[in-house]
Amino acid sequence: PGHGGMTAGVVQWLGRFARVLCAHFLCMMLVPLACAAPPETKLTTAQIRTTLGGHHVTDGRHWGHDYHLDGRLERSENGRTRSGSWSAQNNQLCLLLPEVSKVSPVCFDVVRVGEELQYRDAGSVVYQGSVRKGPRS
Repeated sequence: PGHGGMTAGVVQWLGRFARVLCAHFLCMMLVPLACAAPPETKLTTAQIRTTLGGHHVTDGRHWGHDYHLDGRLERSENGRTRSGSWSAQNNQLCLLLPEVSKVSPVCFDVVRVGEELQYRDAGSVVYQGSVRKGPRS
């Protein structure tokens, strides 16, 4: 009779252990899904216009760009304020920066990663920040 109680206890313990092991395994399998990088979406010309036009994009510390609907661009980068112009063409954001060139714009792919926008040149991230309502005044 003494062995019957022991066997039932072992079976009960093994059942509990199996459930815990199974739960642990499932958690380990699901964690990478929860921690996976947010999806990336490359914006089209129309999406760039509607996402940026009339908005302020900033990293919150080092730079901010105001994209006016008329194509004017006001930039604040590391404490310096400069003007320029912007347009969207061929699925890229093009910035005409007078200190770089008065005729040739610098163009970037615009990629949404979660809530963030990234401006990329040949796959390298040049700017990354978030969109805020309306240009700063």
